[in-house]
Amino acid sequence: MNTYSVIMLGPRGSGKTVFLASMYKKLSTQGKLGFFLKVESTEKRKRLNNIYTQVAFEEEWPRGTRMSEVSEWEFTCRVQTQSLSTYDACKFAYIDYAGGRLIDEMEEEDEEFNSITKNADIMLVLLDGQKLCGLMGGKRSDMIWAAKDLPSMLQQVQDNQRRPVHFVISKWDIVEPYYNLRKIRDRLLEIEEFTNLVRARNQAGIPVRLIPVSSVGKGFATLNKDGSMAKNDGVFPKPFQVEVPLACTLPDIIEKKVQELRQKIAAEQAREIEVKPELNWRDKFGKTLGSIGQGVKTIQKFLPKGYRFDEDILEVLIEFAEKPAREKKAVAQRRTEELRIKQAKSLNKVVDEKTALDSAVNSFLSIRNQLDIDFPESDLRNVL
Repeated sequence: MNTYSVIMLGPRGSGKTVFLASMYKKLSTQGKLGFFLKVESTEKRKRLNNIYTQVAFEEEWPRGTRMSEVSEWEFTCRVQTQSLSTYDACKFAYIDYAGGRLIDEMEEEDEEFNSITKNADIMLVLLDGQKLCGLMGGKRSDMIWAAKDLPSMLQQVQDNQRRPVHFVISKWDIVEPYYNLRKIRDRLLEIEEFTNLVRARNQAGIPVRLIPVSSVGKGFATLNKDGSMAKNDGVFPKPFQVEVPLACTLPDIIEKKVQELRQKIAAEQAREIEVKPELNWRDKFGKTLGSIGQGVKTIQKFLPKGYRFDEDILEVLIEFAEKPAREKKAVAQRRTEELRIKQAKSLNKVVDEKTALDSAVNSFLSIRNQLDIDFPESDLRNVL
């Protein structure tokens, strides 16, 4: 079974631990999303449930990851058919490092940290929505965060340029009443380090996203004047979009693999290949691979074994990646029903691990498609 590793970066207080607990809570049973998650370790399953219970019912918020801790969470993505047969599709390994490793001064180089980040398939960077609100309002302490802590995280991401990155805005419930995603995005792009990183990934064809989430949802907590978050009595958490980063993970990794394949084969060609801008993605790949007309089948053949998904899945991924950002919302709106039908059909075909993975990916694509409708500014490719 394929395992895809996700390194979680974020300073203390950004909400990484609560985010994981909330994600597991929402995905612990299969609903309309078409898949669910299982935690193999009983101890870790209990810990996640305890964290969520503390969030929902206790006055205090859960503590963050201690400096000495490296929390590793392995989730098995599973698919249950209409006959209630259940099949494993793949695994996601989340590695949550203490925020202090990113921003505190350390006497020695953190070799373990550097090694794991470089071996991750994708990077998930949590941006504290509370600090973003302060930054938007010109609050001095949060402007210091943007000048000190944020660049520290971006430098770590820059050292791993070949990996897709998801900037996940936590605490969206306290951001949304004041700022939409476009305003937040534009403010972040005013920060030189952030702009440089996004531009470099755009030039390399590596996916980069800005995803708003809330581990507790609207109305659960109120931001006090002193910066603390007070839980409101009688309100139960309703997590918002906590499943979206996971759903975007595999499609973005596949797109990255396809891009690497494209570059690798082009580099191996003895002659210079001219690709005209007006050509569509099929013609571009045909010229690059020297096999015009084979299209997706050629791409599928050359991809690493863990990424040889069905042709229709690859076609959706590649065609969508070729669209300019301004067109993505319109494309997503037209594709909604088509993806819903594909998702239902793929679920009916599940009989083993491979078909379960294909079904899960179709579910992931539907979730990502909805993200592009609700938050078209989320995709940071081609914005510069």
